[in-house]
Amino acid sequence: MIAQFSISRLDRFEHAKAVWAGPISVVIFLATNSDIIELQKYFERPGKLELYDSVTLTIVKPNYSLGTHKRYPINHLRNIGIQTASSDYIYVIDADFVPTSKLYDFARTTLVPLLEKATQPVAYVVPCLAIKVDYKSKYPDTIKELQPLMKSGMAYITDPRSGHGPTFTSLFMNTPLLGSTPAYEVCYESQWEPYYIVKRSTPHPHYDERFKNQGGDKQSHALLMNAIGFKFMVLRDHFMYHMDHPKLKWTGDGLDQAKQKDYTYFSDYAPALEKIFGSNYRWPRGCSRPLVQSFKRDLQGIGAV
Repeated sequence: MIAQFSISRLDRFEHAKAVWAGPISVVIFLATNSDIIELQKYFERPGKLELYDSVTLTIVKPNYSLGTHKRYPINHLRNIGIQTASSDYIYVIDADFVPTSKLYDFARTTLVPLLEKATQPVAYVVPCLAIKVDYKSKYPDTIKELQPLMKSGMAYITDPRSGHGPTFTSLFMNTPLLGSTPAYEVCYESQWEPYYIVKRSTPHPHYDERFKNQGGDKQSHALLMNAIGFKFMVLRDHFMYHMDHPKLKWTGDGLDQAKQKDYTYFSDYAPALEKIFGSNYRWPRGCSRPLVQSFKRDLQGIGAV
């Protein structure tokens, strides 16, 4: 598991750390000069240092005199996490997300052998949901526990159209009807931004570091994965959830909260990929049946009428 964050997310990341028994690579960005002091205070708290005993930890301190540190280098930090990871099988998440407690064992015993024998690049997508901030009970760890929260609206898909809609969570939520295979195939769709488990050396591209802050940072990676022929398989029995919270600076104090300005997904990245891969660069190249989906959606990532 790989995660990057500023010191404002230290406490929240503990939830993901608590359920992941495997290797973890963490990259912490020091947004201001005083962050190193706050980080030291955190590790001086009882039990905090022990939490990171088995974690590969990288601390990034930018050159504050340049002023560029105010644009959170999210993909640069992700790439550092990938490079320093001790495993060839990687799962890049964000600090506010928590996977199911049995996902690591499932990945180790089931997904790793599948990735080893795959004849084409494959990404195993972990379905992503959010849980509302006013939820006070035990967080779900199984499909059975998640289903009533979805029905009541307490759990929901953050972007059911392009962002996470292509994952077809409705299929994932009806797992008992789908047989015993560990995952179902979906075709790539534009603007999709899934989280996935992949083999780093097959040939897994790095995240484009021209993206800063939020906006296009994950979408661009999924688009490139598709363009080079990845097949996307969605896990049926495991998921990850975002813990909603009151308004919180996602990057930490001292950082520019604006979205992408200098380099954007639509104006810069997508046209560049079109020049490299051709006008059909968004076509689901790795999908085994791109025209025979159970649910028809167009290639722009918008649900078909």
